Amino acid sequence: MIDWKQGSDMKKGDTVFMYVGAPVSAILYQCKVIETDIPCDYRSKELTITKLMKIRLQKRYKPDQFTFVRLKSEYGIFAVRGARGVPNSLNCALKGK
Repeated sequence: MIDWKQGSDMKKGDTVFMYVGAPVSAILYQCKVIETDIPCDYRSKELTITKLMKIRLQKRYKPDQFTFVRLKSEYGIFAVRGARGVPNSLNCALKGK
């Protein structure tokens, strides 16, 4: 279990898929949100964090399973730049349905 920067719409019980950028460029983890709205006051030139969420790892994916190339060609995802929704077809594939 780890603390992670909280997206604005996250709530306890949500599923979070974590994408790792270059050179991996793939979704590698499925996590469950355990707790939200943990106060935080972190500021740097690149990043400001005011709230954290506690997440628990549920599943790992192989680096070649949900690559950016596949996300683009099969699921219409052309950029990964932070928290975003997941198309239903990709959600089902990630959850093995």
